[in-house]
Amino acid sequence: MQSFDFLVIGSGIAGLTYALQVAKLGSVAVLTKGTMIECTTDYAQGGIAAVLAEADSFEKHVKDTYRAGHELGKLPVIRAIIEDGPEAIAYLLDIGTRFSLGNSSGDRALENLDLTREGGHSERRVAHAADSTGHQIMLALIAACNKNERITIFEHHIAIDLITQHHISNADGFVPGVSCWGAYALHTRTNEVFAFRARKTMLATGGGAQVYKNNTNPSICTGDGYAMARRAGARLVNMEFIQFHPTAFYSPEGKTFLISEALRGEGAALRLQSGETFMERHHPDGCLAPRDIVAGAIDFEMKKRGDRYVLLDATAIPAERLRERFPYIDGKCRKRDVDFTSQPIPVVPAAHYFCGGILATTDGLTDVHNLFVSGEVACSGLHGSNRLASNSLLSGLVMSLRAGRHPSNKDEVAFPDIPEWQDVGTFNENEWVVIGYNREILQSIMQGYVGITRSRRLLKYARARIHNIYQEIENFYQHNVVRHEVIESRNLAIVADIIVRSALTRRESRGLHQVVDHPGHDDENFQRDTII
Repeated sequence: MQSFDFLVIGSGIAGLTYALQVAKLGSVAVLTKGTMIECTTDYAQGGIAAVLAEADSFEKHVKDTYRAGHELGKLPVIRAIIEDGPEAIAYLLDIGTRFSLGNSSGDRALENLDLTREGGHSERRVAHAADSTGHQIMLALIAACNKNERITIFEHHIAIDLITQHHISNADGFVPGVSCWGAYALHTRTNEVFAFRARKTMLATGGGAQVYKNNTNPSICTGDGYAMARRAGARLVNMEFIQFHPTAFYSPEGKTFLISEALRGEGAALRLQSGETFMERHHPDGCLAPRDIVAGAIDFEMKKRGDRYVLLDATAIPAERLRERFPYIDGKCRKRDVDFTSQPIPVVPAAHYFCGGILATTDGLTDVHNLFVSGEVACSGLHGSNRLASNSLLSGLVMSLRAGRHPSNKDEVAFPDIPEWQDVGTFNENEWVVIGYNREILQSIMQGYVGITRSRRLLKYARARIHNIYQEIENFYQHNVVRHEVIESRNLAIVADIIVRSALTRRESRGLHQVVDHPGHDDENFQRDTII
């Protein structure tokens, strides 16, 4: 048993920001599946959106966000998070984040930041650190946490389950509501399971794009937070809205990486393999249309011609500017024998970001007492049915700052007798094939049946097959000692089922959910959240 005042599950911008805030009130444990730097925040290239320019306004940013989300976002939530944006960027500067500057003064103040523009934005409002924004933010956050004596980092720990009434054997009958008292976690190097007891728990586990075969996420993004919250009894909303990033590097072997939307913001053009441009046929903003439009257009053009990729052409931008502004993309492309200053980049859409998640307030409060959520795992109502580019880091940062200041962090909590983890059975090597094989099948089903364009017939096929896969994985989990591959596969199967159930519930096409059976919006019946 490990006892702390606060438990944070996840080490990205959302988790570490909350940890630094609540460390002012007590001891903090941070669990991360790999090392501290292994998170989706570190992968974020483009930047973080906030109203920082004189020509910009909160109202413009709110309008852009609401429009990109196809009018499903909650305007009070959108406004609250966006209005906190400048203060949030100032916080990152205060802890040492090295953003790119718009002048040579060297003064790292808000008014001196270099701002770029991405698809769906009406103004240049994206603060960035070249094309490695997330990495620079992580370096600053990790340094701040390492200096804080109240924060203890537990690397190579994967959370298995939140500790709730479901685990308390002496609970007297039905307990109204659900409370969280921490989590059970597996040390992946020693295979020991520990109970982490805490007054407040923050789920900041990122997304679950590993449920798809082609994705832009690190291997750790297996939907653990969604699945744990689901088992605990929290509501999940809008899980049908999976954002496919329009431009991931195409590799026949599937070794893809993200090509930042900021490249199009600087003037890169999408072309067919013939060299012809096509985005002007799909949206008046062309290559600067919102992500769902661009990804859908690429998917349509590829299927129409039987092509496996399209081209992202940045050769009209001066080579020196490209290498200075996008050093990460330059290096990654060169490793694949592509010089993006003189030749186009082959790109394809790939699963990238979950716009739905665990139902939460802008302060990160959930249905489960003592449980906060923030970042991609949370759904506050900011994104609607499609996330505006560079609003993701903003969301995780603002929600965690607000959650860290919430008065309930000071509440005393009465703990029940928390039992130690009980391993069941022994590890069965002969049945291990169930985990690896079913995980690959699950990813292929989601890629083929639950992609950018969907049909109810294929969604029903997917749900039946996913149900069988989940039953096999769950049976293995119940009869073998726990291992991290089993935990992840079990969580992926649960998340896949929730996505398909949500997609079957929404009988319209909106944003990232395009159904051939129900084209167009149905505002009368479906301008609302899908709740599981």
